[in-house]
Amino acid sequence: MRWITFFCILLCISLFQSTLMNWINIGAATPDLYFPLVVFYSFFIDVKRNVVTSWFIGISKDLLSEGALGVNAIFFVAVGFFIWSIRGMLFRGHLVTKILVTFIFSILYNVLYALHTAISCRSMNISSTIWMIFICSLYTAAVAPFLFYIFNKLQPAKNFRATGK
Repeated sequence: MRWITFFCILLCISLFQSTLMNWINIGAATPDLYFPLVVFYSFFIDVKRNVVTSWFIGISKDLLSEGALGVNAIFFVAVGFFIWSIRGMLFRGHLVTKILVTFIFSILYNVLYALHTAISCRSMNISSTIWMIFICSLYTAAVAPFLFYIFNKLQPAKNFRATGK
């Protein structure tokens, strides 16, 4: 795995997510560009690198967003590890699998984050929160194929397969 390439991809996503997201918002729906990166690396690298990359992705998101430091890192490591543990049952090479995994686990991540926010802030409108979780997860899954294409061009998945077991 090329760590310099990983950090360049992460820097580009961080810059885009923190500065240019208003260009691709659809109403209140905003895709999470960090999450497909977690899914991409969870599919193709070994468990140690998966935990490290998920942690760096989460810390990067934590540093550039409001909220408690480390929450996204913990959730990304947990979701990345879970995806890594079930990837043997999935057909990783198919685009539909990647989109569905991104959608399902994005919903899981957003529900966990919403529960954390509800517990720590003690206020949440359930119906609008569930709707936003669904819309944002759907939008994240919709942009995932484009991001997977870019990630695969910059850091080909075939290079990971030898170490991905």
